[in-house]
Amino acid sequence: MTTTSATRADRMPLTIWLIAGGIFAMVTSEFMAAGLLPAIAPDVGVPIGQAAFLISGFAAGQVVGAWLIGMPLSRFGPRWILAGLMVVFAIAQTIGTLSPWPVMLALRFVSGAAMSAFFATALSVSVRIVADRLQSRATAAIFTGVTVGTTLGLPLATLAGRLLEWRWAFHLDTLLVLIAAVAIVAAMPKLSGVAPLPFRETLRPLRDARLWVLFGTAGLAIGATLAGFGFFSTILEQVTGVDPTIVPWLLALYGLASVVGNTVVGRLTPRGPTLVVAIGLVVLTAGLLAFWLAPTSLAVVLLALVVVGLTGVSLNPAHTARVVERGGSGPAVTSMLPTIVTGGILLGTALGGVAADAFGVLSPLLLGAAMSLLALMTLIPELVLSRRKSGTVTLAETTPACPVA
Repeated sequence: MTTTSATRADRMPLTIWLIAGGIFAMVTSEFMAAGLLPAIAPDVGVPIGQAAFLISGFAAGQVVGAWLIGMPLSRFGPRWILAGLMVVFAIAQTIGTLSPWPVMLALRFVSGAAMSAFFATALSVSVRIVADRLQSRATAAIFTGVTVGTTLGLPLATLAGRLLEWRWAFHLDTLLVLIAAVAIVAAMPKLSGVAPLPFRETLRPLRDARLWVLFGTAGLAIGATLAGFGFFSTILEQVTGVDPTIVPWLLALYGLASVVGNTVVGRLTPRGPTLVVAIGLVVLTAGLLAFWLAPTSLAVVLLALVVVGLTGVSLNPAHTARVVERGGSGPAVTSMLPTIVTGGILLGTALGGVAADAFGVLSPLLLGAAMSLLALMTLIPELVLSRRKSGTVTLAETTPACPVA
């Protein structure tokens, strides 16, 4: 192979980045609701606490969408499935913003379900259209959409809320989703669907107990990050003493670190995903503890924001590689991944809220560190086993053969 051909083979297909763009638009919608609640609640005539069900309703749809929609549709070609799910998302979001409160809430559930099914299908596609050596980088690119949407969704919503009426903020997001849908149809190669199997056979990989340990590690790591992230703004303003106008820029720094970390993890994962996760969790734990111990030191806080960004949700490509390596990339496994991501987010934010109410706004940082440490502990058996295997191989390779008389 020539150098030029090798370079082209190492490039990420445009389709991957277009899919990531679609995920970014849909994830941004999820977090936009949080930033626009003060404007939405009085307009639809409900208390702000009740309006927050727009967030949990979307998340509830994400939990079941991959299973109820994504897995049954996996037998069909993914190009039109991806585009169709984005159109469903766009229609539900548009009608929802123009509807009375009960309909609006129900359609947020539909939007979340469509997004989850899209994400599961996207993960399956990402490992099919690239060479084996690029699979972790392709997965990292897909998760870039999640990372950027998660970290920038709230600041973008806050800005949009100041410049636009809240419905127009959602309409602009819908436009981005539809543009991505058209681009995916135009750029994506034609792929066949996954051959249908009996339902019990499809679920067979999920009978593996060790696979559930991997799911648990990923969920705890995501939850650890979101437990702290949910209170970054409050801590920066109330404890660190940062001017409120500066806080969005510090969150943007965290977001930039997350994007960089996501890319780096994607490139390092082929060398050993478990080791990447282990190192990342050690650093994440240290970053959250540093933030908790010295929240009034701006220098420490800035360093902690960067560290948590580099090693928090950025570890998702390595988590995915471990799961796919163990359970394959079939519909059941790829449908489970969005559920684990959403479950981790819900777990972290819920426990963080309880901790903050009971022990103060700094306690979610300590909670996040504890969850990260617990996730690290789930890796110990695998790391020990890997070390023993490595030692056995080394001994076998270095022991001279016994001469035959």
